[in-house]
Parts: sequence; structure tokens; C-alpha cells
Amino acid sequence: MPIKLDPTLLPALDILGMAQSGALLRAERETPPDGIPAFVTRAGWDELAATHASDHSAPHIVLLPALEKAVSRILAHAAQNAAHTGEMTSVTTLQTDLFPSDPDLVLAFVRDSTHPVACALIGTALQIETALRSQDVAQD
Repeated sequence: MPIKLDPTLLPALDILGMAQSGALLRAERETPPDGIPAFVTRAGWDELAATHASDHSAPHIVLLPALEKAVSRILAHAAQNAAHTGEMTSVTTLQTDLFPSDPDLVLAFVRDSTHPVACALIGTALQIETALRSQDVAQD
């Protein structure tokens, strides 16, 4: 169920800089042709690795395929909700079991501050807050 996001209406973040610094990690190997880039916070990735791939020498091999499926379901849920309500919010909280530390998953639609690209940030409220603080510190 496709939805349309206008990047100019979304909060701007230095997604590229946050990804280059390691505060955000891609939550997919490739963005689907009709999709938007999705990112998970470093803290979220670390939690997933500790929970689901602690005994693997290359956790990304185990985590990425599963994370891609989870992200696809999360984005589909957001699209379904937007189609049902007739509105798309930039921040949505969903009850999930993705992160054992918090059942409330935050899905934030933002845009990159240097490119007019909509992106999805996925993590707990604390994880996203920590990632945003790391950006603020880097900019100071």
C-alpha cells in the first residue's frame, strides 16, 4: 500500500553525517525501488546483535535479513495506518518486540538536511534521543 511523503514537510537531520559517524546504520541492504531508506540507531543495532547474534562472528549476516523483514512490516503498518486515517504523521510509536529493552518502537520519518530524501529512523525513544544527541554534540 504505497503512501507519499513530501520530504520538504519532514524534520531535517544530517542523516548522511550520522551514518558516516556510525550513529545510524542502514536497516536494509538495498532500498526497495518504491521505498525509502531506513536506518536503525547504533544502540538499536547493538541491542539486536547482543540479543540475537551474540555468538556470531559476523552479526550483520544474521541480523540484516531479519531486520529488513521487520522494517518492511513496520513501514507497511505505517502505510496502512496512514491510508486508514487519511494522514501521515512524521513520528509514530508502535508496540513491537523488536527491541527487548522497550516494547514501544519509534518510527520517525525525516529528511536528510543535504538532500531532499525522506528517510525512516527506527529505534526506541531512548535510542533515537541518544543518536540525536550525538549529532548535536558533533555539530557544536
